[in-house]
Amino acid sequence: MDFNMPTIKGEPRLIPVPREASPADPARRWDAYLPPAPKRARRVLGWGAALAAALVLPFVFSGTFGISVLTQICIAVTFALAYNMLLGGTGLLSFGHALYFGIGAYATAHCLNAFGEHVPVVLAPLVGAAAALVLGAGVALFTVRSGKVIFAMISLAVGQLAFSAATIMTGFSGGDEGIRLDPSRALGWGIDFGSPLNVYLLIAVWSWCAALAMYALSFTPLGRLMNATRDNPERMEFVGFSPVLIRGMALTLSAGFAGIAGSLYALGFQVVTLDTLGLLQSTSGMLHAYVGGITSFFGPVLGALLITLATAHLSTLTDAWPLYLGVFFVAVTVSWRFGLTGALSELLRAAPRAIRQHGAATVVRRAVPAVLGTLATWAGFVLAIELIQSLSANMGAPLHLALAPGAALTADPHRVLPWLVALVLMAVGYVLLRRKARAANR
Repeated sequence: MDFNMPTIKGEPRLIPVPREASPADPARRWDAYLPPAPKRARRVLGWGAALAAALVLPFVFSGTFGISVLTQICIAVTFALAYNMLLGGTGLLSFGHALYFGIGAYATAHCLNAFGEHVPVVLAPLVGAAAALVLGAGVALFTVRSGKVIFAMISLAVGQLAFSAATIMTGFSGGDEGIRLDPSRALGWGIDFGSPLNVYLLIAVWSWCAALAMYALSFTPLGRLMNATRDNPERMEFVGFSPVLIRGMALTLSAGFAGIAGSLYALGFQVVTLDTLGLLQSTSGMLHAYVGGITSFFGPVLGALLITLATAHLSTLTDAWPLYLGVFFVAVTVSWRFGLTGALSELLRAAPRAIRQHGAATVVRRAVPAVLGTLATWAGFVLAIELIQSLSANMGAPLHLALAPGAALTADPHRVLPWLVALVLMAVGYVLLRRKARAANR
């Protein structure tokens, strides 16, 4: 093409003079289009610190309750990450992921009961992973060919079908009593797995290894293709990749890691019941992923950690703890689209800029009404629910509310004053939050 051809007005075009490229230019001209170079030292340090913390915590919280809660956290984190590999990776919402969790748990239990003397307990999670991997591949053949909504419905149907079949096949599921196993009778390689501490250490190491494998998978070409399929499957098909195949591979791998979580559950609690195949197990993974944030790899980790700790401690304080968790889930999903990790990232980006523009004192003064309004609304809501719970389940027994260590308050649900306090707290909190919202809109 002749760049010196005349324009419409008859004026000659300017002839561009090419700049002589320096030796470093060919290597640098694509830097703007490439992702930032990974900081391997920081990642290695972070993963090493996580493993060290997991191994040290049982010696800090050495009681039976502490080790049990730590075990539940490791299992919940593994399952939440496996669930989010499908949800956050490809955008497919599954209501039947408990199928792979339960199959992994049952496969481990039956394997150790039948071949415990020949199967090392250390390698037992591989049995659950293999069983769930094969099952996930079979389910993927007919579930990932349709849209996301249809996949969610089919996964729900398949999961409930498996649960119903397990209730009938009592020889496999053990019925209401479940299948018990004893890791201490299996091949332990000199390790006493009758000790809860040793079992926890095994679960923690396997949970760390599974999380690291899923993290590494997110940086592979398959992980990038999964994200691209989530964002624009039509374009992926246009450039020559099959969204069906990519989603099928994601479901298969996600099922395999969910089977590892099921195996860890079987080793940790030494009994596998029908609850591992129930809908509640699937929704727990969804809850952890959405609360933490499905767009971040570590979002499900945060969600599983917070929800497991809240469940373990709230269940000892009140019978209404499922209601509180449900309200918390709704509040997080409505307020922050990308979960707690997204809100935290946004806060870390916006706070320094706001402090530079307005000053720290102004930022704190503007944040105080929102914090006080949230606390007042939550306190009034909790007080009202506990009063209702006392009237309906405890025959109106007085409530003993712990305000601080060593300080408690007694509230009688038969009197008007506690109800007025609850209403006033919710009203004051609502007014503060509304004023803060109007000020933000201005």
